[in-house]
Amino acid sequence: MKNNWIILAMFAFLISCNKESSTTENSPVISDKNSKEVSLKQEAKTLTNDKGETIVVTYFAEGIDLAMTLKKNDEEEHKLVAKGTNPKGEPIFTDGFYAWELSDDGYSGRLTDKQGNVSVFK
Repeated sequence: MKNNWIILAMFAFLISCNKESSTTENSPVISDKNSKEVSLKQEAKTLTNDKGETIVVTYFAEGIDLAMTLKKNDEEEHKLVAKGTNPKGEPIFTDGFYAWELSDDGYSGRLTDKQGNVSVFK
């Protein structure tokens, strides 16, 4: 999955470069850095923890940002945006209620809620 994130970031960069290079030399390049176009959406993955709880995660690019949706059990879906990386370089996603830290294998991860409860999902 770590390789998928590198590929995802490269595609997002190439797409943004391609959009800018498609303008003519005489026209000014106007880049909308606030564009939130969803692209490179990956297949949803269902993960479980040792308590039998399930989450469904879907990773995608939103403009130039990496993002994901997370749905835990029967709760409403949350959209989390990558806000940094852990010491190993994997992205950490958050929405202020949940934080998702991707593990080395690129599939599993640690979910932390607003109260500080941590669960490992595989």
